Amino acid sequence: MASVTENWQALSTQAKTGLVVGVTLIAGLAVGIAVWAYRPDYQVLFADVAAPDASAMTAELDRLKVPYQLADGGNTILVPREMVYKTRLKVMGKDLPLHGAVGFEVFNNADFGMTEFVQKVNYQRAIQGELTRTILSIEGIASARVHLALPEQGLFKKTTAKPKASITIVTKPNHVLAAEQVSGIQRLVAASVPDIQAADVTVLDQHGVALTRNGGGEAAMESASGMLDAKRSADDYLTRKLSKVLDATFGPGETIATVDVLLNLDQSRVTTEEVLPARSGTQEGSPTGVVVRSRQTVRDNVAAGASAAASSARSGESLSSGSTEADYQVGRRVAQSVTTPGATRRLTVAVVVKNPLSDYQMDKLKEVVGLTVGLNSERGDAIIIHSMNTLGSAAGDRGALERASVEAAGARPVAATPAPARAAVPPAAIWAAAALVMLVLLVWAFLRRGQPRAAGTALTVEERERLLLQVRQWIDTKHEPGPNGGLWERP
Repeated sequence: MASVTENWQALSTQAKTGLVVGVTLIAGLAVGIAVWAYRPDYQVLFADVAAPDASAMTAELDRLKVPYQLADGGNTILVPREMVYKTRLKVMGKDLPLHGAVGFEVFNNADFGMTEFVQKVNYQRAIQGELTRTILSIEGIASARVHLALPEQGLFKKTTAKPKASITIVTKPNHVLAAEQVSGIQRLVAASVPDIQAADVTVLDQHGVALTRNGGGEAAMESASGMLDAKRSADDYLTRKLSKVLDATFGPGETIATVDVLLNLDQSRVTTEEVLPARSGTQEGSPTGVVVRSRQTVRDNVAAGASAAASSARSGESLSSGSTEADYQVGRRVAQSVTTPGATRRLTVAVVVKNPLSDYQMDKLKEVVGLTVGLNSERGDAIIIHSMNTLGSAAGDRGALERASVEAAGARPVAATPAPARAAVPPAAIWAAAALVMLVLLVWAFLRRGQPRAAGTALTVEERERLLLQVRQWIDTKHEPGPNGGLWERP
């Protein structure tokens, strides 16, 4: 200790300060490493949890006495690493009202004295909660709410109101529900709730925009939006199909293709009725039908004379006469054909190729395009193929063609407003401008030459001798006063 004290006292003030600071830093670093090494490692228990679900989960963790931490603004729940899986199974095994909805677990702890009205309300809550959980399992949906409007049914009274449903959906960022997904949600609700139709299910997004139409099936096809969707779908399908073939042939970006489909959106019903007679009778192939009733009448001829009676007796013929009546019934065939809307009435195809093509290549390309889109000339389909240079030359010659057509018709052409163009500059003007520039430069050089030399500029030997000679001549020259007080030189 004495040596340590002597060494400490022998140190300077700066050395003592540095030693104390160094020891303090080392001790703090050691404590920090120890705390970091022995701190509990928290892992994610649940992520992207809504606020109502996070509240229910944290309450359950408090009841289980499990330490936890919240991150990402309360949307992520963290627990110690060794307790993640065990705690997750415990929490999911509880009947927690997740996603803000209660399912059929509402009947787990039902009271014995529950009234019928409360049971109906709980049953409706359970169906809405189960539908909400099923809809949330669809990819791209962040949250959903289901409302069922179930009319009350009585024992001796049956209401005419139909059950309906409304669903509000909040999608995840950068996700949009397709029309097939919306239709699937409608069918899901219709199959889960008795006496409800898919057309009576309304689906809204988070912006309050209806994702479903007023009608389904034929009603949707007859509506303007249904017609437009059908046409757009047909156009896009054939255009993508044709563009794929052209890109594989000429390369991407070398062609432009478009297909316009004219659909037959009329619905017709044709009923045909045809008579089918039965093939029977004495003659081959004679249509007599089927006998349903037959009547025969016989009459005796008592007014005949003796000669007629004697001749009849000799010949063995009977003196009676009669008639036979028969009713026939034939078959009937009824055929009914229904034409549904959506059939293709006409196709119009336009293709623009970047590079010019020969006539042979153009004909072959028309064959390929026609087979790709299913072109039918008997139906009135049309196809046009041009190259870009042909279109450019046609645009340049359009004015000349219009003037020629007007003159051929004998009419006075209408003066069109010419586009502003740059006037041609004659060569004489160019030479005049060049001469003017040279003249200006020469005048500037002459004026610059007559100006005095700037101060501080050294003179050459010849300039110095010439200047000295001028000064001597000026001194030797005699001057006399002039009439106005000035000097004038006398020779």
